[in-house]
Amino acid sequence: MLEALSRHIAIEIKKADPDGPTSVEVMEYALGIKITEVSAILMVAVIGWLTGHFSGALLALGTIMFMRRFSGGAHFRNLTLCVCFTTAICVTIPFIALNVPTIFIISACSLLVFVIYAPNHFIYINKTTKHKYYKAVCILFCALNFFIQSHIICLSLAIQAFSILPLWKGGEQKWIRDWREL
Repeated sequence: MLEALSRHIAIEIKKADPDGPTSVEVMEYALGIKITEVSAILMVAVIGWLTGHFSGALLALGTIMFMRRFSGGAHFRNLTLCVCFTTAICVTIPFIALNVPTIFIISACSLLVFVIYAPNHFIYINKTTKHKYYKAVCILFCALNFFIQSHIICLSLAIQAFSILPLWKGGEQKWIRDWREL
């Protein structure tokens, strides 16, 4: 559904400017990413508000989006499925209460995954000079929750850590990398 919408918008843009330098495919890809982000934010905000966990749901989404930017992770093949899964996760997390020892254990496991596997981009990205700092950002943000002790941040980090594990099709070879490169 979101793919069709981004394709339709890209085609209409190309019709309006046929001599423009950007192809329909490139516009479709970029629009798909933005539509997915906006859709997830809107759905999480609305459902979070309806369930009485507006700030908790947005905190979960913000944590996942921030960490995903730096740690990478597996992708769904379908944008609509991505939005639905992300929304379901983010609106469910605030309902799960954890005690402090459980937060520490889950946070330690997440931190270990980020130390070993982050960043793990399952799709090709152009590495920048800042890419080598992505692991440090992941580790520092995860370690910060040892002081904050938020069950929402803890569970969001655990979900994101799980997504960077080399368990997903296509990711089994790309996680092996030269540590000096990072």
